[in-house]
Formats: sequence, structure tokens, C-alpha cells
Amino acid sequence: MARKTRNVKRSPTPLTEITRIDEANVGRLGLISIQERVPDTFSSWTVEFQVDGRPATLTCDAMPKYGGVPHGLDGDIATAIMDLYVESGCPDDGLLHTTAYQILKRAGLDDSGRYYTNLKQTLYRLRTATYSASEAWRDHRRGNWTTVTFNYLQGLDFTSGDEDLNLSRSSALRIRLAEPIVRSVRSQYTKPLDIEFLTSLDRPLTRALYRLLDARRYSPEDPRTPRLSYSVNLIDWAAACKIIDQRSNKIRSTLQGAHDELIERQYLESVEYDGRGKKQVITYRFVEVGGHKPELDIQSSPVMAELVSHKVSISVARRLMEEFGEIHIRERLQKFRRLLESGYRVRNRSALLVDVIRDQEDKYPEPSSAPSSVPGRAPAPVPPPARMPTLEEAMHEPETLEARVEKAMKTIQFLLRDRLSVSEYGLLRMGLIVGQPDPERIMRAALQAKRDGTLDAFTDDLLSVLTTMNHEVLSAAPGA
Repeated sequence: MARKTRNVKRSPTPLTEITRIDEANVGRLGLISIQERVPDTFSSWTVEFQVDGRPATLTCDAMPKYGGVPHGLDGDIATAIMDLYVESGCPDDGLLHTTAYQILKRAGLDDSGRYYTNLKQTLYRLRTATYSASEAWRDHRRGNWTTVTFNYLQGLDFTSGDEDLNLSRSSALRIRLAEPIVRSVRSQYTKPLDIEFLTSLDRPLTRALYRLLDARRYSPEDPRTPRLSYSVNLIDWAAACKIIDQRSNKIRSTLQGAHDELIERQYLESVEYDGRGKKQVITYRFVEVGGHKPELDIQSSPVMAELVSHKVSISVARRLMEEFGEIHIRERLQKFRRLLESGYRVRNRSALLVDVIRDQEDKYPEPSSAPSSVPGRAPAPVPPPARMPTLEEAMHEPETLEARVEKAMKTIQFLLRDRLSVSEYGLLRMGLIVGQPDPERIMRAALQAKRDGTLDAFTDDLLSVLTTMNHEVLSAAPGA
């Protein structure tokens, strides 16, 4: 389902000026996968999490004949239906009388040709997919967590505009929303929804991520005041987004485009990753809309000025100042300068500086701190700063192809961990044996990526090489 091209790039509306609302349970739980496309066979998912220290579960069971679980633009349609229902006065029976044209227009979607057919598929998915929220659905009136099972649309009737029984511009619809959703809306368990900003976003995935992220900004107990930041484990976030491939590098690449658009549109100030593999934490920092955060001016802060001179962005520099304080950062700036003066090899100075400031594990020992080997004697020669060894230093004598492949595999598996699957590591081993890629070159590139902090990008490039190689092997096979 395509969108109209939008020329106006809206910025978020100040909270005090937002007049539209969304049901808070639906937004927080993320009932609809953010992915634009899913296989028809992706017909169920289960997410386990904690609510007030107790286990909770959310499941979805859908029908492959309608295209699997609700996903992508289904979220735009669901939001439009909710908005039209609220606009109609929130009738207690959950009934909404509308037209196919009104739904598409409210969702900001085109209303021509095949989009009505796609709308019909979406409505069927929302009607037939069954959700079960175990101890995860907030009962706002009673102030507790309950278990509910429902279909997003409890009822669906419509008139067809042609002999093929499809929807058309003139199709009238009678939709009944799920009773738990109706009950929540009528008990005012809602959060603000900037629908004008939402519908102005370009990509379906960006809009879906915005809906989920904006809901998570608010406390589930009292969804009125938004947080300025939100942190979550990367794998847990992928489950909340209903992303199919939950390898850390794939999650990051799936979200990257949406992150870039939300930063460009001034909803997010930054997106930060901390840690490795399945232990990574992603932190979203939001722009304060309608207010102005007091600036730590470069002119009035020499420390800020030096951070910016090393190409650290002003927003990151400001957060470092707020988190660690000026004295700590001044000391780490001195340490950073000593590292550079001692010949420490680095390609991305700003990334190294931020890591030196945040370092709590003494990853960057100073030459001056090395003790003498024997009391009373002159200090032993100071070793160079810690760095990854070069390939030449690691190799002491000529090795067989098997040994070189094994060394490369061990190095790459140690560095990439779960960024590649078992089958992809098998494909890599096969490629190393035939020299595609070359064992020495790929190991050197992996070590360099580790030093530069670009292992995710390295993994994507490596997968591209392996995929190309695999296609060439298959096309050259007899009978291909």
C-alpha cells in the first residue's frame, strides 16, 4: 500500500497543543509488527516480559491466508480507525460507521486502485488475528494488571463496490472495536498522539516505530508526562517491535532508517548503543518539544569547546557533561591527549574520546602508571598503549591453508559472536578455503573494524560478499 508524496516535513507538535489520543495499552504493547513485510508463514509470535516484577506474556495468532500477523501499514489503518472512533464520540458499543475512503484518508494513504484491495486484507488481519495479554493489560479503573484475549476488530461488515466483492471509494463499513480497547478508551486510559506528525513521516517502518516508541515514553501507570529518554535491551526491543531476525546486527540495520528519519525530523535527539551482542542496550533521547533546554555554551565552557573541537557533537558533549561532570571530563581529556602523543593508533578520534570518558574498566592504561619490575631500580621500559595486534605480529611462521583458515575463523568468531548464524559461519569457512574472502585480508579487516568500532558495518559487508559467492557457486553447479 503506497503513500502520497508529502512535501511538508512537519516537526513534532508541542505536548500542550496535541488534541488527539491513542489507547495506551495498544500503543505500549506494540500489537502490530513494525516490519513493512513479513512472510505469510509468520503467523504467530510470543513476547515474555516483566510487569511490576511479575512475569507477563503477549501472544498473537494469525492466519497465513491473510498474510500472517498484522504488520507494517496495518498500524496506520488501526490508528486511523481508533482516531475515527474517538472522533465519533467513543460509543460504548465500540461501533464505528465509516467508509473505506475515510479510513485511507485519515491514515494519510492514497485512495486509488489496488489500495482498497490492500485495505481489505488489513481489515481481515485485524479481524482474525487473536491477541492474548496475560497479566499485561492495564485496567485503569481498578489500577491493576489483567489478562485479556481479543481480536483488534470484534466485528466487520462492509458493502462492496464491484462484482469481485472488493472495497471501493463508496464502500460503507461498520466496524466494532474489541471490548477491552473500548473499555480502556472510555475509562480514559489514553496517551497523547501527534497524528499530524505521525502521518507526515515518510516510511511505514518509521511511523510504526514512532507509535511504539512514543507510547513507551509514558509511564504505564500514569500515561500523561513523557520521559526525556528511554533505555531497553536490544533483543527485548526487537521482540517488542516484532522483528523476525533478532541477531543484533540485523536489528540495528532494520531500525537504522527509522532512527535517521526521526532524528532528522527532530523527534529524537540521538540513539545510543551500549554493550555487545545480546547484552546491548539501546537508549533513545528525545528532543524537548515546546521547551528550550539551557545550553552549555561553547563560548562559556572551555571543556565543551574542546569536546566539540574533537568533532564530538554538541548534544553528545552536553550529555557527557551532565552525566560525568566537568572535572572528570577535564581529566579524561588530558588522558586522551597523552594517548595520542604516545602514538596510540586510532582512526576515529571522537569515538575514542567518548569511550575514554565513559571508560570504567581502565581499558586505556597510561604509560606513566606502569610500576617498576624491581623496587629501587629504574622503571622498566614503558610498553606502548594497548592495541589489537597486527596480523604479522600474530603469525610466527609459515602456516598451512588449513591453519590460516582456522586462525581466521577463530578470530572472526571471537569478534563477531552472534552477528552471524551457524550456517553463515559455515559459508564463511567454505569461502576462506577457496580464498573468497582471503583469510589474511578478512582477519585484518575484522581487527581494524574492532579498533574502529564498526563491526556491525563490517558484518553487513561480509554477508554481502558471502551471499554473492554462494550465488556464484550455485550458478556454476551442474544442472544450474
